[in-house]
Amino acid sequence: MEFIRTDSGIVNTDLFYPNILVFVEGHTDFPFYEEVLGNYNYHLKAQGGKTECKKLVEVLLEKDLPFVVVLDGDYGILETKRSKHRRVVLLHRYSFENYLIEKEPIEQFCRDYKASENRLKQLENEYNAILDLTRQKFEELIILDVAHQRAETGKDVLPDKSGRFFKKSKKVEFSDSQIEQHTKAAKNVNQDEINEATALVKKYQEERRFVDMIPGHFAFGIIGRFVSNIVGGSIKYDDLRIYLSRVVWKLVKRSDHNSLKNRLRQAVRDAAHMRKISIFKT
Repeated sequence: MEFIRTDSGIVNTDLFYPNILVFVEGHTDFPFYEEVLGNYNYHLKAQGGKTECKKLVEVLLEKDLPFVVVLDGDYGILETKRSKHRRVVLLHRYSFENYLIEKEPIEQFCRDYKASENRLKQLENEYNAILDLTRQKFEELIILDVAHQRAETGKDVLPDKSGRFFKKSKKVEFSDSQIEQHTKAAKNVNQDEINEATALVKKYQEERRFVDMIPGHFAFGIIGRFVSNIVGGSIKYDDLRIYLSRVVWKLVKRSDHNSLKNRLRQAVRDAAHMRKISIFKT
């Protein structure tokens, strides 16, 4: 059974599903959350984007039904981390892919992929250098992207994938001309919006990494190219994404990861408790 959408919102017809429904934005999210929830009594369901997930948030706010919704942080993380409902789990990074960009699981992937010992020794320094280079090259463009979104201009400043910004070499080297071209084209937004966006982006970086606040697909493309260079051959980004989704929870104990894990598990437990009480009452 599925949800029926009406003019008044989403009318739920499958709350009697045997497991707790956990709604996420897309199918590629599944491996990441499956590893968190493990043996919990849950069922992941992809809603096809944030707009559809937000409709479910409105249902939760109105009816407090026993399901869970996970939302990407997007640029909203620059201003707030607070969720509107205890079963709306809001990421504290732009998307789940930003949680994968950690040295430990990336290094483990490269080891399993039989990267040379020499390249593995260079990995940490190169990884840190690439994160810094990404900030240097794209900070202004990200600021403009934030400004356009806040101004609701409808302009897509940043392409979904970072590939168009690479030079032809297999290394992580960016084309300054491509970056300048996109930056120049995005400056047609109110200066006040640019100033406010600049302040938000700078403040975020006082305590957090630049790579955590940029679009996940874009950032992951950069990391994918870096990994390919370390292992000395082409890799499938989907395979890399799935691998990192599996091992990041075992190897990384950052506060963002711990917070997300605890909040998601608690949301599922809360929904299960509501379901149990409801069944008991009937």
